[in-house]
Amino acid sequence: MFGTKHSFQEDREKLRHYFSQKEEVELAFLFGSAASGRMLSESDVDVAIWLKDFQNQQEINRLWGELEDLLRKEVDLVLLNRASPTIAWAALRGYPLLIRDHRLYLNLLLEVSREAEDFQDFVIDLWRWRRRIQGGPG
Repeated sequence: MFGTKHSFQEDREKLRHYFSQKEEVELAFLFGSAASGRMLSESDVDVAIWLKDFQNQQEINRLWGELEDLLRKEVDLVLLNRASPTIAWAALRGYPLLIRDHRLYLNLLLEVSREAEDFQDFVIDLWRWRRRIQGGPG
C-alpha cells in the first residue's frame, strides 16, 4: 500500500495492470509523492488519466472507486482532458502507468509544457514587477 519499497513496486504494477484492462483510458500517470517514493502513510495517491469519454461522470466515479478499492488508499484522480496546464505538466512528468496512444501523449506533452512555461514566465515577470514596486531588487 505504497509504504515499503516492495509494496510501492507492487502497487505500481497493480495500477499498470488495472489500466491495461481499461480500454476507455488512453493515458495514465502516477505523480506526486507516490511516484517519487516519498509518500507518507497519510498521503493520498495522485493518479492522472486521459479518458476517451471524459463527459461521463458516472464512469469517472466508477474508475475512482475502483482505484481506491485496489490501493486501499484515498486517490486524487485528475482528468488530463480538463486539467490545468500546471497540474497536467506535473502529472506527465510522473511515472507512466499507461500510454496507449503515443501521438496523444506527445501532443499533450508539447501543449502543456508550452503553457506551463508561459505561466512560469508570467509568474517571474509578476514577481519582478512586484519587487520593483516595493523598492527591492528586480
